[in-house]
Amino acid sequence: MNIISSIASNVALPVFREFTYVLMYNQNLINLETQIQKLQREEKEMRHSVEAAKRNGEEIEDTVRDWFFRGQAAIQEAQHFLHGEDKERVGCLDVYSRYTNSQRAKTLVDLICEIKNETFDRISYRCALKCNFSSSARGYVDLDSRTGMLNEIMNVLKEDSDVHIIGLYGMAGVGKTALVKELAWRAEKDGVFDLVVMANVTNSPDVGTIRAEIADGLGLRFDELTEVGRASRLRQRIRQEMKILVILDDVWGKLCLTEVGVPFGNDHKGCKVLVTSRDLNVLTANLGAKKVYRLEVLSEDESWSLFEKRGGDVVKDLSIQPVAMKLAKNCAGLPLLIINLVEALKNKDLYAWNDALEQLTNFDFDGCFYSKVHSAIELSYDHLESQELKTFFLLLGSMGNGYNIKDMLVFGWCLGLHKHVDTLADGRNRLYKLIDNLRDACFLLEGERDSVAALEVVRNVAASIGSKVKPFFTVQRNAELKEWPRKDVLKNCHHIFLDWCLINELPERLECPNLKILKIHSQGNYLKVHDNFFDQMKELKVLSLGGVNCTPSLPSSLALLTNLQALTLCKCILDDITVVGEITGLEILNLENSELRVIPPEIGRLINLRLLDLTDCSKLEIVPRNLISSLTSLEELYMGMSNTQWEVKVKEIEKQNNNSILGELRNLHHLSTLNMQINDTSIFPRDLFSFGRLESYKILIGYGWNFYEVDESENYKNSRVLKLNLSMDSSILMDYGIKLLMAHAEDLYIAELKGVKEVLYELNDEGFSQLKHLNIQNCDEMEEIIGSTIWSNHDHAFPNLESLMIHNMMKLERICSDPFPTQAFSKLQVIKVKNCDMMEFVFLHSTVKHLSELVEIEISECRFMSYIIAKQRQEEAGQTDKFALPKMRSLTLESLPSLVSLSPESCIDDTENNDGFYSQLLSDEVEFPCLETLKLHSINVQRIWDDQLLSRSCFENLTNLTVDGCERLKYLFSYSVAEKLVKLEHLLISSCKLVDMIFVPDEVTSNIFHTRRSPDEMVPLFPNLETLVISEMDNLKSIWPDILIQNSFCKLKKLEITSCNQLLNVFPSHVLNKLQSMESLNLGYCLALEVVYEIDAIREQELEIETPLKTLSLGHLPKLKYLWNKDPRGKIKFQNLFMVKATKCESLKHVFPFSIAKDLLKLHVLEVSDCGVEEIIAKNQAEIEEHVGLVFSRLLSLKLLNLQELRCFCSGNHNFRFPLLNQLYVVECSKMETFSHGILRASILRRVCLNENGDQQYWEGDLNTTIRKLFNKDFQGRSVVS
Repeated sequence: MNIISSIASNVALPVFREFTYVLMYNQNLINLETQIQKLQREEKEMRHSVEAAKRNGEEIEDTVRDWFFRGQAAIQEAQHFLHGEDKERVGCLDVYSRYTNSQRAKTLVDLICEIKNETFDRISYRCALKCNFSSSARGYVDLDSRTGMLNEIMNVLKEDSDVHIIGLYGMAGVGKTALVKELAWRAEKDGVFDLVVMANVTNSPDVGTIRAEIADGLGLRFDELTEVGRASRLRQRIRQEMKILVILDDVWGKLCLTEVGVPFGNDHKGCKVLVTSRDLNVLTANLGAKKVYRLEVLSEDESWSLFEKRGGDVVKDLSIQPVAMKLAKNCAGLPLLIINLVEALKNKDLYAWNDALEQLTNFDFDGCFYSKVHSAIELSYDHLESQELKTFFLLLGSMGNGYNIKDMLVFGWCLGLHKHVDTLADGRNRLYKLIDNLRDACFLLEGERDSVAALEVVRNVAASIGSKVKPFFTVQRNAELKEWPRKDVLKNCHHIFLDWCLINELPERLECPNLKILKIHSQGNYLKVHDNFFDQMKELKVLSLGGVNCTPSLPSSLALLTNLQALTLCKCILDDITVVGEITGLEILNLENSELRVIPPEIGRLINLRLLDLTDCSKLEIVPRNLISSLTSLEELYMGMSNTQWEVKVKEIEKQNNNSILGELRNLHHLSTLNMQINDTSIFPRDLFSFGRLESYKILIGYGWNFYEVDESENYKNSRVLKLNLSMDSSILMDYGIKLLMAHAEDLYIAELKGVKEVLYELNDEGFSQLKHLNIQNCDEMEEIIGSTIWSNHDHAFPNLESLMIHNMMKLERICSDPFPTQAFSKLQVIKVKNCDMMEFVFLHSTVKHLSELVEIEISECRFMSYIIAKQRQEEAGQTDKFALPKMRSLTLESLPSLVSLSPESCIDDTENNDGFYSQLLSDEVEFPCLETLKLHSINVQRIWDDQLLSRSCFENLTNLTVDGCERLKYLFSYSVAEKLVKLEHLLISSCKLVDMIFVPDEVTSNIFHTRRSPDEMVPLFPNLETLVISEMDNLKSIWPDILIQNSFCKLKKLEITSCNQLLNVFPSHVLNKLQSMESLNLGYCLALEVVYEIDAIREQELEIETPLKTLSLGHLPKLKYLWNKDPRGKIKFQNLFMVKATKCESLKHVFPFSIAKDLLKLHVLEVSDCGVEEIIAKNQAEIEEHVGLVFSRLLSLKLLNLQELRCFCSGNHNFRFPLLNQLYVVECSKMETFSHGILRASILRRVCLNENGDQQYWEGDLNTTIRKLFNKDFQGRSVVS
């Protein structure tokens, strides 16, 4: 019974449960509708919370988004079910349908209840702020200089793990902020960093504000109450990011990153910091940046490019464009000024643009355009580190546009600008430091140490500030002084600068009681100075006169200048300068380049004189005895370019008195700087320099030296230069003083030395430790530079040598003997060897490892030079490892008839040659990873490089290649080699007589089997080549590879081909659509050339080409029949042509096909001479376009010269318009009966020139009438326009 009851229970209960679905059918539907409404209310409330979070800038949690998605899906499903249920209720439902629908409703109720009852800890969160600057907010415009720097900084950030802080500096308004915003956006977009945060520091930094900006970028809120706690929290948060970039913009001074809370270096290697500033010292000294980059102003081209891009269609208006271009040029390359200007003028009329140009030209700082730039530069001035630096900056502003290091030293010294400076040498060092500081602060442009230049806008801001402190009067160099200032202005002047100006005359006197500096340098005429000119300037400290005539004597009022410390008489005509001896406080006397015969004894009274400059006083004959020795305070003496007559006088005096005038130099115990030139070595006193106090010197002894000669080594501006020509007397080398000078020299020249076989160790056995530049020439007995170390106590040589020049050394066999001295040439950068016939090599293989700093090698005219780098004897039998010159950028080899290879490793076996090897210049065995320039002239190698270069790193940076006169070469590049020269920009090929193809396939060049690669397997050839010049190639038949893929030669701008007498065409059909940058084409003296553009085999779909060609020049091409071998029918357009010239093309029948001529809207100049053309434009063959008009809207000049077959400009019945044509030459065109047959309009043309000089002209109302009457010979008695 229990079993039956249990079975009944187990069966009945489930059956009953299922039956309840039928009974609860209506209730379940009602419950479903109720739950839908409840979920909808819950969803509405949740959406309010979500919207509130979004308004707070918070991101919604994914679980909440998922809840909304699931809730909507459930509601839609339930509503869809109820809608279907309503339809079914219209009929009568059977029991099964009620059961299934009720069950479905119950399931949906449970699902909706589950969704409705879900809870969340939070619905939103604050995310880190992205660097999602819009393009307008970034303010960045893609310019080459900016993009290059951006990419360089990005590469360092990505790849250099040792650099944690990078600096970017530049002057105000140069675009630093725009650049780093662009970098931040790209770094985050490209995934270089997980997070990029940026803070603006400003000139009044607040650490709390900086920290808060960074925290905002991280989505961090501080709960800590103290600054230390917040810094620690920020540091902890940054460490959570694997890769993060922190940008600190506009930093002005010291900023402690630890105090801010930014970890870097070992604290967090994944954190990189990029800092911008106006001052280099802030980045290096204050923040310790390891890499710094200076952002310079834009070039003129980039300024106009930025102006165009920001101005849009406005600057394309032909009335506004000329003014806009002048404005862009006057914006000093500052993006800030350019952008402000464009935005202000964009919707203005032409008069507003002209007014803006007037403001910019006159530097109107009160106007609206310059105000931001002026205030920004003035703010930078206010933050200069010292009053000395500020005063120096204002002094530069008062000097106009002519900065001279000598002047700056004199002005600073005499005005007391440099505190705690006791000697001129110390003053010069302080001056260089001030210049460096102004460069670091971006007030001065980058340049050589002695070359100082500033932007004009910076100079004018300095002048604007300085004029309020110390008024001055300045006229720009080379300008005309139209009138002198008013008397009230002169009375307040502190400085007057008239630097090589056009001055008609000087007033009788200048009343300037406050004047400290007066500089008057006149060009064009020698001014006369009145005797009373100086009597009202008693405070004068510096007087500099140039181009004045002070004969018979200097003005007597000069003696009244008791405060004068510096007197310069430069390029003056002088006679009696005795009055100078009365200015006993004088410390600097400069007579450079003046005409002066005698220095009076009274100059010896100037016991305070520190500097005397007699450079290039070409007429100086007499310097009194004991005068030099009486100048006991003299620190610097300049006597360069002394004349021969003075040396003769000195020799005579020495014979009479047995006393050396030059020997008086020994008594100048303060002398530290000496420049002198002595041609006659016999008057040179022995042991003159044995006192050894000279810190700086330039001493030339012997004939043949030019004191101002600019040599490669002298570009380094060394302070100790010694040049010796010992052809007359080699014994001078035994002089102890000369040995001392030689030992301390930085720049040493030796010529015509006899009896010496080596420089080291015969001339000096200490190794020339301070020498940087060595030039040896015409020493016929010298055999090597560094002799054997067995004779020396030291085994090092030339440890600081940077350049070595060897010329005309006919017995020189080697540079160095074995063994190679320790540290020899370890800093050598440049070596040049010329006309040394006995040299067979330059370096041994074993020495190359010491030449890691080598940058340039130039070897020329060495008849027996077979290798540049040779093996040692013991190495020849064995295998030699690869070697590299890691920093070498330039290699020049010229006129080396015996050269086999760069090194023996580059030679390859070749059984076809009698000598058993193939001469090949370069190979993978010798690597030049940084080589940029390779020049080969008249060398006899059979190959330049291994045709199967294994390593791209060998030559991947090569940008310039010249191959000239290499007569054994048969081709230049295999495809494999060409593919690796990806950075090549300039290629010149000349006089290689055997070369018939420039490029050859790999299967032609190698004995190894190569399958011909499909285009899909090839890479672009020469994608960066810009210039290609080919000349004197008698056997050349093909310029281009047989197969070219897209982007090959895509940047080629200039192509020049001359004297290639086997060349039949220039551009085969497969090349045309690759040359998308070609701007200039010059073809000449190619005797077989028949067609320029070959378009026969081009498929129709490939013909839509727009070429950027601007200039086309054709000359001496006797067989040229066509420029285009058929009319391209508009598929190829030359709409950018600016100038076309053709001469001596006797077979040419026309210049342009009709379809090409239709698009010549930019053509300005067209010249055709001595050609066989019958018409300039070929008649259109398509009759439907017979009456089409052609407009040459920009053509200004048309010259038709000596065209004996020319009948007309175009024989078709077309209309022509020349709205700007104002110059037409028709000379010796005897068959020309009319200009054209259709309607012709040349609205401003009023004459036709009948000869090449243009002085015979004719006009008869309109152009066609003029031509017809001229050539009907119906112009006798007509008026000729003159």
